[in-house]
Amino acid sequence: MKGLYKYFITILFISFLSISCKTGISPSTSYPSASGAAYFSSEADLYINVSDCTYSEDNSTFTPISTSEAETSLAALIALESSDGTSTGQLNINLENVSENLIISFSGTNDTDIIGGIRIQTDGSTEVGVCLSDITFTSTDFPCLEITKGAPASVMLEGSNTFTDGRKFGYGYGDSASTCASSRIANANGSDSKGSLYCKGSMTICGDGSLSVTQAYKNCIASKALLTIDGGSLTLTSDGKNGLYADSSVVINDGTISFSGEGDISSSSFRKASGIATETDDSTSSVYINGGQINISTYNGKGIHSSLVYISGGTNTLSVDGVTNYTNDSQKTASYYDADGTYYSSQSVTFAAEGIEGASLVNISGGSTSIEATDDGINVSDSSASFYLKGGRIYVYSAKGDGIDCNGNLYIQDGVAVSYAPTGSEDSFDSGSKIYVSGGIIAGTSGSSMAISEYNTSGSQKILYFSGSSSSGGNNRPGSSSSSSSFSNVAVQVSSETVYAYSLPASSFGLFVMSCPSFTSSSSSSYSVYTSPTIPSSDFNGLCLEEDTLENVTLGSSKSTPSVK
Repeated sequence: MKGLYKYFITILFISFLSISCKTGISPSTSYPSASGAAYFSSEADLYINVSDCTYSEDNSTFTPISTSEAETSLAALIALESSDGTSTGQLNINLENVSENLIISFSGTNDTDIIGGIRIQTDGSTEVGVCLSDITFTSTDFPCLEITKGAPASVMLEGSNTFTDGRKFGYGYGDSASTCASSRIANANGSDSKGSLYCKGSMTICGDGSLSVTQAYKNCIASKALLTIDGGSLTLTSDGKNGLYADSSVVINDGTISFSGEGDISSSSFRKASGIATETDDSTSSVYINGGQINISTYNGKGIHSSLVYISGGTNTLSVDGVTNYTNDSQKTASYYDADGTYYSSQSVTFAAEGIEGASLVNISGGSTSIEATDDGINVSDSSASFYLKGGRIYVYSAKGDGIDCNGNLYIQDGVAVSYAPTGSEDSFDSGSKIYVSGGIIAGTSGSSMAISEYNTSGSQKILYFSGSSSSGGNNRPGSSSSSSSFSNVAVQVSSETVYAYSLPASSFGLFVMSCPSFTSSSSSSYSVYTSPTIPSSDFNGLCLEEDTLENVTLGSSKSTPSVK
């Protein structure tokens, strides 16, 4: 533990400055930030070992925790709450009368017959620091760890830590037990808090350790305000709801986040498991991804779901699979229990297995993002919404939907976008209004040719396109082939210089569009377009970006004339 908390102070201070000072993702939007990091001394104020249910103030002499209140020199009250004979109690740390910021370190492996959950009870304003130091905790009818009354918290990860939530989806706990359907078993002595690791205020997670969370009730990690990830390795598994959830905003600056989710949507069940989500009824809720590495794989959920989504960095991989007969275009009726066991009969339900859904805005300005989804790869759903690509690289494959779909305007200003939507009625880039390409490099292969009318023609950067001789109308994965062929590679020369080359994911398409900064002429005769070049390698999902890669492209003799917008 020596030196840990000095390091903790440094990380939190740097993170706070970086969140507060960065700008430029959107002209009118700044990063949300917590009210401030808790004060950390060189050592923890309180050490708790859940293996033998003991506590210490010096990490040397440990005292057993009993069901009676045990006063320490901190005037904190530590008590193992007695059960009612049918459920185990919580380890309660009462800090309501403590005015200074505290650091509490947890370690060991709990016995669920003794400790069923941990609750840190605050006065609602005093900040608390939590160190998870090689703790393995399985809860009963409670979250593994919850911090109450809206106090801000910082959670440091040291070593290897594991949380397993014992609560079940569709059963009432705590306050929700009163609404639980009579056919379900409810436990009023439990807690219906939203996360296995839950803070009713803003929460920051950092450190160089790891935390694995498995749950089937609500969310793996949740905050009722702002949730910030500044470091650590998070492995999250849920067949209940979401991996990371916050009522207001989720901010990811660093760290590694892996989420595996499993939802359930049928005529008798309706459950979604998304990787990162916020309260979408709040039009200002947001997700910011500024760095780190994110890997999301889920079934019947969304990769990222919020009102506003900003991506300025990181390496992000999203894989979202699921049914398509519950989409907005095909409403269905289902009867189901919600997470708390309330029964809903014959409800109209909709669903879309999308990589990213931002209700009013998706803004990508950096990083590398790869999406494979059953439905839309990216969807911006409001009619007045906007999609921006201002930098970074993004690859999208949609099996049965649009690659990038915005019901308002879609703007490509910089960066790289490769979008593949093979189904016959879907588009690689689709807009409810107009598609503006003023910079960057794009390659889009569609099953449909409908979207060409949406492309704006007033910009200085032009769009070259081919309408395919036929449409595959299928679900070919990248690298597959079709019996109906147009061409499978394309290269473009401008003034005898090869400026563009792309290996199409399939030779059959309804519409292929491409654009790069060298496409400035409105005349198709200004371009030498080769449709059977040899492309030995690529830089990004079939697209050649680097000068050395373009120089290795052999053009061949097969030329075609594209259309220009």
